[in-house]
Amino acid sequence: MAKKPQTDEISHFYDYGIHVPSRTLYMGSESDEEGSESGVDYVMAERVIKGLHLLESLAPLGDRPITIIMNNPGGDSTHGMAIYDAIKDCINHVTIEVKGNVCSMGSYILQAADERVLSKNCVFMFHAGTVGFTSQHPKIVKNWMKFYDKQAEILDKILLDRINQKRAKDNEPPMSKQQFNNYNNFDTILTAEEAIAWGLADKLR
Repeated sequence: MAKKPQTDEISHFYDYGIHVPSRTLYMGSESDEEGSESGVDYVMAERVIKGLHLLESLAPLGDRPITIIMNNPGGDSTHGMAIYDAIKDCINHVTIEVKGNVCSMGSYILQAADERVLSKNCVFMFHAGTVGFTSQHPKIVKNWMKFYDKQAEILDKILLDRINQKRAKDNEPPMSKQQFNNYNNFDTILTAEEAIAWGLADKLR
């Protein structure tokens, strides 16, 4: 007979996105004051990093897997890489299951998982992204652009490495950086099946 969920377990999952008994995190957007979808931001990063730390501390020997349920439209790259690093640093096996969106920064976060599972109707999208600046001194903008160029190389490598791992497995020639850039310069939108064929996910749920 299945254990009946406790009220605090339910409230923690709905309020904080963590269900400790099943070792599950939910990584979805918050709504801002205008009701818009927030995507990857400091709130998402804070919750995921805290949740992973908690679940890791309860299984320090790496013997209890973690599941992340993700519906991610993308967002801030720096906060996204904080989530990516937190997942990569996990001792325990991490599975990310996608329901809905795995877009923009979300597509990179997905690659941190040990197992990448897509629902059959999810949307996978990757692109180079955009950078916005408020009024800043030109030299400040130039310095930040230098940083974002370096970060873009890191992000591109994450996806391209996954693509070429799959191509090597299928005895296909590797995708060049130029070929990847041709896809990455504008939105490349894939079905779940196509994302798996590209090597950007492992299987359908």
